[in-house]
Amino acid sequence: MKKLFKISVLILFCLQTTLTASAGAVFPDVYDSEPISLELQYLVDENVVQGYPDGYFRPLNLINRAEFTKMIVEGLIEEEIDPEQYKNCFNDIGTEWFAKYVCYSKEKGWIQGYAGNLFKPADKITKSEAVKIIVEVLDWEFPLGYYSHFVDIELGIWYEKYLHAAQEKNLFDKLDYFISPHELISRKQMTTMLYRAMKYEEGELVSVEMVEHTGNDKLTYQEVLATGIEPAYPSYMDMPNHPQTYYPYGCYAFATKNLMEWQYDKYLSINEVAATIGWDGTFIWSPEEFDVFAVNYYVDVISTYDGSAEFFFKKLAVGDPMILYIPYDLNGVNIGHNVVAYSFDENGVWVSDSLSGGYQHQIGYDEVFFEDDHYTISLTQIRQLKEGATGDRKSQEDI
Repeated sequence: MKKLFKISVLILFCLQTTLTASAGAVFPDVYDSEPISLELQYLVDENVVQGYPDGYFRPLNLINRAEFTKMIVEGLIEEEIDPEQYKNCFNDIGTEWFAKYVCYSKEKGWIQGYAGNLFKPADKITKSEAVKIIVEVLDWEFPLGYYSHFVDIELGIWYEKYLHAAQEKNLFDKLDYFISPHELISRKQMTTMLYRAMKYEEGELVSVEMVEHTGNDKLTYQEVLATGIEPAYPSYMDMPNHPQTYYPYGCYAFATKNLMEWQYDKYLSINEVAATIGWDGTFIWSPEEFDVFAVNYYVDVISTYDGSAEFFFKKLAVGDPMILYIPYDLNGVNIGHNVVAYSFDENGVWVSDSLSGGYQHQIGYDEVFFEDDHYTISLTQIRQLKEGATGDRKSQEDI
């Protein structure tokens, strides 16, 4: 393969640490139980990745276009880049520290700018933009007539062939049917893609996580647990749990607030959300309110109905907390409740709950799979999109 990825992440902006990991992890804010722990260990051993000066990795931090371009150029090519030759290639690129990497990449055809000859170096990078650069630098061929597992890759759009090429090389897990091409990627996601790309270049096709069972072949939650599956995050991990004070029936909104704060360090004002989407503060949002939320907050809201036990556990095993619907009895009537599920063990699921002043606690599996041992009722993922992208509410059933 080409020169090993020698990626220094010292230049990345320091954001708030969101995890406190167990002792022995390759970085103190990455748990041993996280899948990327092994990937990071490999990249560290290969002198590919370093942490911040304080020793932290900050896996949930998002990456901008300038930082990512530097990482790829330094990691994948062998020649020195002359800063006197490579500068002033976009109207917003002069002689900054990242200019030579951006201008070299532009000359090679790996990157393109925006209208007005702009590169927008501070913009966070999306999944499709990152994949395009990886595929171009590694000169991967595009598969012909390729069937995509993902249904939200628009036919004929510029990123289609790149995502297909990356999917063919197993850069993505296949747990649901939506890949969200405009999703802003984190350092955690970048770690996985770089690791898998490196392994492919070394002749190894890394296996990916998949939901394999369909129809009547679903496993019960007991059968999935019996496989020895483990969560990415421990029960003691800190997860935001803001109380739904003054909103006694606003559990879904507060579950969304808690999940977005953990995942993207984005603090939602519930009053502002209510005013923006026209929500009256009670119960789950209507389809119209979901649509307005997705568009105004630049997110893909992915709802999975009748999610299989395999899907539920595998999502938590790769470190994707979700909003989970559970029963809630009020005067003998189930009005439902939404919490953020983030971990599990043999006794039940650990959740962040906005009731009782907000707290983290464990619920039994009879609350998660309360109608059938094979299925949950409803699960929600929220994926932050690049500003300007059109957010959408997507749904999948029986996965």
